[in-house]
Order: sequence, then structure tokens, then C-alpha cells
Amino acid sequence: MDHESVLAVFDLDQEVDRFLPGGGHSGRRAQILVKADRLRVVLVTMNAGVELHEHTAPGPITIQTLRGRMAVSVGTGEVTLDVGAMIAIVEGAPHSVRAVEDGAFLLTIGYPSARAAAADDHLPFDRE
Repeated sequence: MDHESVLAVFDLDQEVDRFLPGGGHSGRRAQILVKADRLRVVLVTMNAGVELHEHTAPGPITIQTLRGRMAVSVGTGEVTLDVGAMIAIVEGAPHSVRAVEDGAFLLTIGYPSARAAAADDHLPFDRE
């Protein structure tokens, strides 16, 4: 493996175990795992019933369920993602995510430019 070409290697099960949301007031946690030029990979853990209310992303995103079940609303539709399921959403599409069960998902954000990626303040959750 060319180590200079690798941004990161993670055991996602271990990361989820280390980063459960706990009993905090928000019931959710987010940790940026990869922060590269135009890419963010974010681990999000949420307690059942917690919702990331409708928002948009500055680039295309994917949401892949690692544990539990997540309900993702896009436009007027909703899809429930079981473990291993993934949805890809276009840039600027209003969407929300609700934890049907305690769980975790991997959020990948592709930014249209490095300048857009420089501001993580659009991320719709508390980071710890």
C-alpha cells in the first residue's frame, strides 16, 4: 500500500463504539474522520427519535447506515436505511435524517471547491 496516497484507515465498528452519543442533551454526536481538500467523511451517532432537521448540503452527499435504522427524508419522500444501506443525494437538496433506532451513519460530503470545504459551519449538528 502506498501510504502517501492513503488519507485514513478506520475500523468503523470500533469508531462507533468509541463515539456513542451518550446521555447528552442533543442525543447525537458527530466526528470528522477525514478532512481533505474537497472531501469530508463524518461519523454521526444518534439516539432513537433524534432528528437532524431539514437542511441542505453544499455538495453531493451519501448517508450509509452502520448501525440501527435511519429514516432519510428528501423532498416529499422518505426511505428507511437498514444497516449497510446507503442513499446518495444531490447538492442542495433539502433533506432530514431521523434515527428510528439508536444507531450510526457515515456521512460523506463532496464539495464543489476547496473554498466551499473550508467552512464546516454548515454541518447541521454539534461536533464533539
